[in-house]
Amino acid sequence: MYQPVQTLPEGALDIVGDVHGEWQALLYLLKHLGYDEAGNHPQNRKLVFVGDLCDRGPNSPAVLAWFKRAHDAGNAWMVLGNHELNAIIGDAKDGSGWFFPERTAKDSRFYAPWQMLPEGEHRPLIAWLSQMPIILQRGDLRIVHAAWINESVTALRQGIRTSVAESYRRWDETLHREAGRCDWYADYLREQQVYAQALENPHEAPPPMPATARFELRRSLQHPIRTLTSGAERELETPFFAGNRWRFSGRDAWWNRYTDDVAVVVGHYWRSWDGQEVVSSREDLFPEAGNRWLGAKHNVFCIDFSVGARWRDRSAEPPVAPQHSRHRLAALRWPEKTLVFDNGEVAATAGYGGKDGCAE
Repeated sequence: MYQPVQTLPEGALDIVGDVHGEWQALLYLLKHLGYDEAGNHPQNRKLVFVGDLCDRGPNSPAVLAWFKRAHDAGNAWMVLGNHELNAIIGDAKDGSGWFFPERTAKDSRFYAPWQMLPEGEHRPLIAWLSQMPIILQRGDLRIVHAAWINESVTALRQGIRTSVAESYRRWDETLHREAGRCDWYADYLREQQVYAQALENPHEAPPPMPATARFELRRSLQHPIRTLTSGAERELETPFFAGNRWRFSGRDAWWNRYTDDVAVVVGHYWRSWDGQEVVSSREDLFPEAGNRWLGAKHNVFCIDFSVGARWRDRSAEPPVAPQHSRHRLAALRWPEKTLVFDNGEVAATAGYGGKDGCAE
């Protein structure tokens, strides 16, 4: 029986943001955090990854192989991100050319070169990833990839059956069946067929796709695995291009409605870092500076500082060296509530309003 909610280890933690296959960045970050090659720490700290270890970067297989060794040794934990889920359910999305050969032609325009997963390792990897939880928690802390929405957490606990893949597909089938009763569903299917290629053209927005917007919004709110790993969404007046496709619904700042006392740490949202300065962010989700805690109770933190965009650095002319990149890999130290970056910079977070976490 798959266990979607599992328990965090006790003691001090280093919570690592979305790695996205950036193997060298992970190695640098681990060194600055004080971990050895096996993930051991002299103070017995433990690593927790918020998901999206893979996709887009140059060496997703190395990142996942290292994590598996550290996990098996009792040094590292993770929650599933939307990119791991795509591999598990066989959904070949942008940036997954390391896993899905059919993505090679499209992905090579942006992300090549990358290391492919060796032939014969796909099924073992999927079987192993399928054991990873969607939520990790303990009394003072909750870890989830994209959103903590209590209704979705309850639905997840009650609705999981034999596996994460089976449960994901069952919720998707239910969603399509219920949407199929709506008068706009036929238009959704038509939009998806007619504009399939146009959705990945960054130079020209496709025509309005109102039925697609309705379906995406419905799916983000009524499919608990998607809600927790991809986030709730909101309606948009104008589509935008992100993740190499046009989107008709936008990410929602759910943390402004989160009123529980327990702190939540997420990844997923491509936050920007410029010390204590406010930097414009994707969909204007973060009017606060990069070091600020978020939400109604100031106890939610997004630890994704966009290292997944380093492919832009490599394709720039001249290329941007990792130590000078504005796209960073970061860890949040808990209970200290400080940030450590892959270039060695250390910074304090600010504005935390939740109950204190206590290392044991």
